[in-house]
Amino acid sequence: MIKKYWLLCIILIPSLLSAQTSNSAPKPKGAMKWNTTGFKQANSMGSGEAAIPKSGKFRVFVLMGQSNMTGAARAKELKPPYTEKHDRIRIWANGRWEYFVPSVRFGPGVSMARQLAAFWPDDTIGIIKVASGGTGIRGFEKNWSFKRANLTFDGKKGSLYQDLMNAVAEAKRMSKPEFSGFVWKQGGADGTKKVLGTEYYDTFKQLISDVRKDLGAPDLPVFMPSYMNDEDLLKAVRRILSDEELRKIRNLAGQPPVKDADLLAAVLAHLNEASPAKLKKAFGKRPYIAAVIAAQNRAGRELPNVATIYPGELPRIGGGNNHINAEGQIQLGKITASAVREFYKAKR
Repeated sequence: MIKKYWLLCIILIPSLLSAQTSNSAPKPKGAMKWNTTGFKQANSMGSGEAAIPKSGKFRVFVLMGQSNMTGAARAKELKPPYTEKHDRIRIWANGRWEYFVPSVRFGPGVSMARQLAAFWPDDTIGIIKVASGGTGIRGFEKNWSFKRANLTFDGKKGSLYQDLMNAVAEAKRMSKPEFSGFVWKQGGADGTKKVLGTEYYDTFKQLISDVRKDLGAPDLPVFMPSYMNDEDLLKAVRRILSDEELRKIRNLAGQPPVKDADLLAAVLAHLNEASPAKLKKAFGKRPYIAAVIAAQNRAGRELPNVATIYPGELPRIGGGNNHINAEGQIQLGKITASAVREFYKAKR
């Protein structure tokens, strides 16, 4: 009988201790929705829960995109003041507002927030970032579907738009955000397939419309750092055309002299029908990236309150890497903040 008692104790006690330990530190209610793909890196950029100052406005910016929005730059390369807490800067991390001090890696939001805090010295700056490396634009759609997202192999990530809306709803519950801008840094993944490049403009236009409606900010300004303007894009794509091809394209575009915008449209239409092998030889793994860049430029020209930003070639990790390094991310954040500032100065 005694042996049976001790055997029972040996079996049950570890289980009881485990249950007691688990019960002593319960997970916050709803914690799982803050551990999704879209928040993975943002959660590592918080440095403790922070209250929102009661004075001034709480200007919140939504940041979305793929790897160069997520940021591959190492936080250990940051220098003051970016390593210090700021009384008027917050990031949505771990399901709450926290101080914004990256601990692992960072993107453009770090320096952008500092610049904006200086621009609005009486207000608080909040960042809600939903980003994931290598993700196509359809992974961010409001009307998300596994099939559409999986064109860029992003189906298993789930709806990144829903991640954003979860954060917005909770942020509104605990604070009074004034949504002041939407920053979009994305495009590379959609240069991989013809249909993605062809439909990028319409997909992005719909995304902007949905974000504005669901944030309750119909005139929300959109800021989109891109790779090159139309003039530079035309120079880049012309290099892969023969003289004969260019003559045919000019004839199709109209009588000389042909405007650059018309010629670029004709060149892109021609490239859209070119063989994938030829495009891959010219553009590598993203054969339709020119169509994506042209769509981003078009959005800046045609859509109200949308600004396409051209930061130029930024320093990259290892030189030829696609990922912007620490110095480059600081530059990108400052350049984006300057575009925000110019937009609001023009409104005064």
